[in-house]
Formats: sequence, structure tokens, C-alpha cells
Amino acid sequence: MGFPDALQELLDTLPAHVVLELLRQGLCLRCMFRFLNIRDAVYSIELPSPAEVYRKIFFSIEHHQEDDLENLKNSELDVNSAPCLICLGVLQRLDHTAGTERQEQKPGEGLEKNPVSCILKAINDAGHSVDKFCLEVSLPALILLRERGFWCYLKEQHKGEALFSGQDVSDHIVSLKEAVKWSLLERLEHALSAKFDTSAALRIALVFKHPGSPAEVEFLAAASTGGDAKRKRNGGQNEPESQGFAAVVAARAGAEAGESLAAVQRSLAFMNNELFMRRYQCPPSKVCALPCEIAAVIWRNPVFVGGRYLKFSRNVSQSRWLIEEERMGEGSVQEIIGDVVMPFYKADNYKFHAAGREDIDVRMLGTGRPFIIELLNARRIPTASEIEKAEVDINGQKEGWVKVKGLRQVGIEVCALMRQGEVEKQKEYVAVVWLDRPVTQADFRRLFDLKELEIQQKTPVRVLHRRSPLIRPRTIHWMRCEPIKGSENYFLLQLCTQAGTYIKEFVHGDLGRTYPNVGSLLDCAADILQLDVMDVKMEFD
Repeated sequence: MGFPDALQELLDTLPAHVVLELLRQGLCLRCMFRFLNIRDAVYSIELPSPAEVYRKIFFSIEHHQEDDLENLKNSELDVNSAPCLICLGVLQRLDHTAGTERQEQKPGEGLEKNPVSCILKAINDAGHSVDKFCLEVSLPALILLRERGFWCYLKEQHKGEALFSGQDVSDHIVSLKEAVKWSLLERLEHALSAKFDTSAALRIALVFKHPGSPAEVEFLAAASTGGDAKRKRNGGQNEPESQGFAAVVAARAGAEAGESLAAVQRSLAFMNNELFMRRYQCPPSKVCALPCEIAAVIWRNPVFVGGRYLKFSRNVSQSRWLIEEERMGEGSVQEIIGDVVMPFYKADNYKFHAAGREDIDVRMLGTGRPFIIELLNARRIPTASEIEKAEVDINGQKEGWVKVKGLRQVGIEVCALMRQGEVEKQKEYVAVVWLDRPVTQADFRRLFDLKELEIQQKTPVRVLHRRSPLIRPRTIHWMRCEPIKGSENYFLLQLCTQAGTYIKEFVHGDLGRTYPNVGSLLDCAADILQLDVMDVKMEFD
């Protein structure tokens, strides 16, 4: 290939003897740029081999020696397949353009396995559609050691060079992760016909691993102090190192045994350069003949679909309900909605969230209860018309137990709204109430006149097995009553309450655990026969 003009212009500004030293030690060109703190577009162009650059600089220097040229011919610079001393092939793969058009890659390939083709294959295999994406990079821990080891070597060899005067390598060289992104993003955007966006739901992780990493970082175990102290405080357990997408990467790509990037970073932070140089070879060993292995992991952050549901059956639970492997009820709101929505997104799975919940024998009527479906690793995003079709499909089920309205895709901020709706909003109910004596108009007036009634509710007996035994103050905002013709001991009770109020217990008192209650207010025994939720007051439409 020709010698890029941009590269020549850059080399003309750099100290030639330092460049030759870095190349002679076995650095690839991009790692050379990193150690010289170069931060520009040169990372993204296809580069010649280090040997070509070395020769061009070598012959531009007037006072070179003939034996230097002979040494060059016999050096590792002429072995193009040798992995870089520092990045171990991570950046060298970027100059191999074969396979960037969705071609199959053979197992066991060396530096020829191109990251772009690896990503394209992973996307194709997973069946993801791509509109925009975010790229993340995971690296083996031994690269941290090699970077610091080589930095310490340069500080000793070039004490007069301002370039290498800093103490902390991470503050004075370009991060390998950043170099990978600068080198790759333009090509990846072209190959995917999509734009890079740090907020994109589709996440692409390039995972680099090296078989020699655990052995090379082993010496740090004896020197580790900070990590050990933290583990002791946690009863011998490591703190979680990753959350979210990072956890997905670790689970799917497999972590390298015996090492943790965060643990290595902690250990190195407790070790000054003098101690490090006594324990680690500086410059690093050139015995790593194998390059880093590469894998791509594709994952879409959760996508949310929301709306309101109505439940017309008194034998359908909100979520799937099993007792000793036996199913309770005829179905669940979660499955009736989720099992229809999920195929439209080609998701791995889903979670159901709602603004509170009703018992299995309670209907959800009126305006409906707000809910969201959290779709995990969706492979496609349906159009608005397809989501409308999902709503039609749910509402058209022959049983008619559950219907939805206002189904649409929503943002992650709705999750917080759901949690808020569980405890902070008002809810309206209609109950069929029985008294142990005939109902009177005085009873109706007594309940109607009570406004903002505060009650104290101990955890109901029926849920004590799964909820903490607490006393919860709740507010009954208002009550209205209607007689039921032909039933002198029964009436309809309409009431508006604070979210989280146990309505059944407010009626019958739960053996005195809720006070006051309808029975105590009317000075008689009271019970509830049926209950319907009529409104969950939330701005969700």
C-alpha cells in the first residue's frame, strides 16, 4: 500500500529516535501513537507495517550505521504477523479489511479476524436490526501491566524527554479503548449504515481475551491490599464488578479465570513505579506469540411498551401465580399481554410492571390500570401500526378476560412513574358490602360525611407470610353509598383512597388489625363480597 500523507505529516513532527525505539521494541503503529499521546484521525486510516515506517524514517536520517540496517533486516519488524508488544494484536486487527461484508470467519484465525466482520456476523446471527448503536470495548487485564511496564522502561531510557516525564501512565498515553473506537467507528458506521450514539439502545461489545493474561497478572495477588480489605468487609465475597450491559458481556463472552480488570487496577494503584519495576519485567516480555482472541456481543437495552389494562375476570391474577407448582387461576394479565407483544419485538423475554396490583378475585374496570412491558434484548423495533395490531390482537382474544388501551412504546422514565403510582396516587373502588343488620340511610350519611379519614392498617393476616409486619397509616378520601334493591343487608360502597390501602381489610377490620373500619364506624359486623377497581389516578395517557 502507499504511504498515507497524513501519516507522513505526523511523523515529520515526532522525534525520529524515539519513534525508531518504539518500533524496534515491537509496538504497532497505533500503540506508538498512544505512547506519544497522539490524538487525531490517524488512528482511523489503514496503516503500513511498522517495518515500512521504520525503513522510511531510518533512511531519512543521514548518520545511520550499516550494521543498524543489518539488524533491522533480522528484527521482528519484518514479521508482520507478530502481535504488538503492548496491545497484543488488538489494534493490528484493524488493518485487515477482509470479511467486512458479512462473510463467515473460520475458528482459530490470527490477526486476520477483523473486528468489523466479527461484529457483522454477531449481528446477523442474533437477528438484530440496527438504526444506531453504541460501541464498548472489553480488554484483558495483562494489557494494563504491559502499558505500565513499557512506560516505566521509557522513563528510564529517555529521562530527558518531556514526553515521558509523567508518573502515571494512564494520564499520559491514549487509552487503548479510545484508540479502538477512534480506529473503528467510521468503518463500522459505514458497514452497518447506522450512526454511533452513546445513548443508543443497541449495544455492541468487542471482547478481547488472551490466554496468557491470568499467568501474567498472578504476581499482583501477593501485593494486593485494597481489594483484600474490601473483600474482608464483605465476608470474603467480591463486590460486583459490573452491572447492566457489562454483566451481559461477562456472562455471554466468559470472563478470564484468575483475573479481574478492576482488581488489577486496584492493585496497581497501591504500587509505585519503583516497586512495580522490581516485580515486573520492563519492558514487557516478547514471548507472547499469540494475539488476543476476539468476540462480539450484541445486546439491546430494555425497550418499554405501556398502556392501561382492564381485567374482567375474577379468576385471572396480575402475574403468573404458582403454589407448589400448581397454577392458580385461569391465566394472568402479564401473560395475556406479554405473550402477544413479545413476538413483535423478537425479544428474549419480558417483565411486567404495573401501578399497583389487584387481587385475583378483583376486577380492574373504569379507566384501567397503567402498566408497562419491559422487553429484554429486542431484536427489532416494530412500527406504530404494528403496535396497534398488537393491541387489536390482545383485545380480540376469545376469552375476553383482559383488554388494553393506548398501547404504545414509552421511555425508561415511565418505570419511575409506575413505582410512584404504587404508593402516591389515589384510587377509586366499588365494593359490595354486607352488614349483620339491615342498612339504613343513617349509615349512608355517616360514611358520606367522613372526609380524609386516616386509618391505621397492620399488615393483613392474608399477606403476613410475604410482607413485613408493619403499621401503615392510610387515608380514605371520601365514601358514597347506594342501596341494592331487594337486599336490605347489602349496599354498594364507592370510595376513593390513598394508593396502598387494603380495601377488604378496611371493610371487615381484619380481626381489629385495621382501625377504624366500616364495621367499627357503623357499630356492626361488616364484610365484603365483591370488589372492583374503577380508577387509578395517574397522568399516563
